[in-house]
Amino acid sequence: MSILSISEVSQQTGLPPSTLRYYEEVGLVMPSGRKGNRRLYDDAVLQRLALIRTGQQAGFTLAELKILLDNVLGADAVDVEWQDLILRKLKEMDTLLQNVKRMKGLLEDIMDCDDSSLAECIVLTGQKYQVAPNTDR
Repeated sequence: MSILSISEVSQQTGLPPSTLRYYEEVGLVMPSGRKGNRRLYDDAVLQRLALIRTGQQAGFTLAELKILLDNVLGADAVDVEWQDLILRKLKEMDTLLQNVKRMKGLLEDIMDCDDSSLAECIVLTGQKYQVAPNTDR
């Protein structure tokens, strides 16, 4: 296992040092030590940062990633909490996808509105696409 300075981690990952310091602040990464005032990381941080990047691409928040990483890479790797988190994210993405499809349909239908009654057509079209407010919150 090799030790990397914050600048070496930054160069290898493309992340600015400020992001690495922020990730440390929120508990996503931890330096293995310091040399003077400089943070030092073991090379396992590169895998953790790659997992963070992949998680962000999948739409996970940093808080969700912390839970996910602590359970995937932590001592409780057999825990199903990370699977539950992924299933919740999949459900969230399905809902988001349905909303985007509905918005796309609304915009496509508005494009068919006649200029002479544009405002009325937009309102009527919008009413056609209205969904009941989400009361789960």
